[in-house]
Amino acid sequence: MSSGYEWVDLSVLPAFLAAVVILLLAPGPDMAFIVATGLRDGRKGATRAAFGITAGVSVYVVLTALGLGMFLAAAPGVVGAIQLGGAVYLAYLAWASWRSSGSEPAASAVPSADVFRRGFVVNIANPKITLFFTAFLPQFLGDTKENPVLQLLMLGLILQLLGLLADLAIGCAAGVIRDRVLHHTRVRMLLERLAAGVYGALATVLLADTVR
Repeated sequence: MSSGYEWVDLSVLPAFLAAVVILLLAPGPDMAFIVATGLRDGRKGATRAAFGITAGVSVYVVLTALGLGMFLAAAPGVVGAIQLGGAVYLAYLAWASWRSSGSEPAASAVPSADVFRRGFVVNIANPKITLFFTAFLPQFLGDTKENPVLQLLMLGLILQLLGLLADLAIGCAAGVIRDRVLHHTRVRMLLERLAAGVYGALATVLLADTVR
């Protein structure tokens, strides 16, 4: 039953929000990436990376709402090429993080724009996100199936907002841990190498998915 709004159907929100909460609680690549960034670059870095993640995934939300996700689904070569680039970038992050582990905080600090760009690139380099949205979001079209664009944009915006809040909370928690050991070189080195390992694992998973 429609909520009475002509362009969007709010009656689907309870079921949608419940599904989104379950999705956000499940460990995944974004959660691993934001934890690694918090351990590597602290709370400020994690915050900027979270906004970068949101910006990157928002591109795919818009593509899904406009019905363009099907074009990616029909072009596996393009998807594979983008994913390969993402795997290479993550491998570079792993190498750079490992190399700089244990350095003085000022020497290993990453510029703000670079941290934002890192989150953006890592997510934009995984076009299968739009394939997920293409399968997930249309389940909550409600009474807007004949004109779904605004409904899909609304759902995508809500998903992105909740995802951003979750990433900020998780990343800042990881950043607090790093900040507390900032002056303990060995512990900081361990955390930064752990972050490098996470980046490397994400690169391996993305590469395996590309060649599968």
